[in-house]
Amino acid sequence: MAAIGSPDPISVSEINNFTGELFKVGARRTPLLSMVGGLTGGKLLNSPVFQTQKVDTPAVTGYTTVAEGGTPAYFGRSRSSAIDCVQIWNQGVKLTYSALGSTGYLNSQAMESGTAAFEGSNPINDEMAFQLEELLSKIAREVEFEFFNATFNDGTDGNPREMRGIAEWVATGNGSSAYAHDTAGNGTGDAQGLDFDAVAETLKLMYDAGAPMSNPVLFARPGSILDLNQNLVKSGSNQMAVLPRDRNIAGVNIDSIITPFGNIGLAVNEFVPTDQAFILDLAYLDVCFLNIPGKGGVFVEDTDNDDAAAISKRVYMEIGLDKGPAEYHAVINGVS
Repeated sequence: MAAIGSPDPISVSEINNFTGELFKVGARRTPLLSMVGGLTGGKLLNSPVFQTQKVDTPAVTGYTTVAEGGTPAYFGRSRSSAIDCVQIWNQGVKLTYSALGSTGYLNSQAMESGTAAFEGSNPINDEMAFQLEELLSKIAREVEFEFFNATFNDGTDGNPREMRGIAEWVATGNGSSAYAHDTAGNGTGDAQGLDFDAVAETLKLMYDAGAPMSNPVLFARPGSILDLNQNLVKSGSNQMAVLPRDRNIAGVNIDSIITPFGNIGLAVNEFVPTDQAFILDLAYLDVCFLNIPGKGGVFVEDTDNDDAAAISKRVYMEIGLDKGPAEYHAVINGVS
């Protein structure tokens, strides 16, 4: 196996070690990415563009009996699809040989002044490994942001490809359930703090729409989670309670909320749009990568330094989020 700071290519196992250690620490800051597979899970695609299928959910209000020996009542489901795509991340780290050789110092420039650190006080013994881990951490947070906020562009207009974000996919008129939590209850009033009724009413909309509700999780901004907790305490409601972090999804421990429609997960996410919260069924979300022949979905490789006394490495991936049918999720609008 190549040393991380060496000019030799980095192996797949080393990449997995990077991302594995990263998400042990950072899962709470990228909960959605971590729950759907992180940078080392998910599925590989053979095209940068993919389709998400939508299927109608027929309402059942009764049954009409049929006579013996009659012809069958024929049935069919209406299907449609929407286009989505993977988005490119192409970022790197470049270090001089001097920076690579600077161990025993609190930063890579300290050697120039001869100010060595006290023995054992330097947390960085491999500058390239440290910089790559920091880069992966930043990339993970950028991906998490785009999962919620990206605006779809398939690149046919000459601009870079951009995935379809959850806020765009789970929107009114796209088949998903939308609850208006503003003071007017119709989208024209003032936003207000998230509360139990908003969560319960949104779950009811999902249930009435035929959503499977296999593994629903509420994603909301920190302030919204605080409002939810405070409003619950003020109301003295015994209908809902927040349970400790004893629910685990893909290695991420999250709280649970007891509702009339069963327990749902609760995840704090700073990248949720400021006036919204989402109930997402994680059973139908899957991170996906374009499979680069001979390299895979996420890889680190050397880049050309033009004879400079330095080593540079690139982290490259094309990543997207298969969100499943929009009607399996819901949005709460008008959240302050």
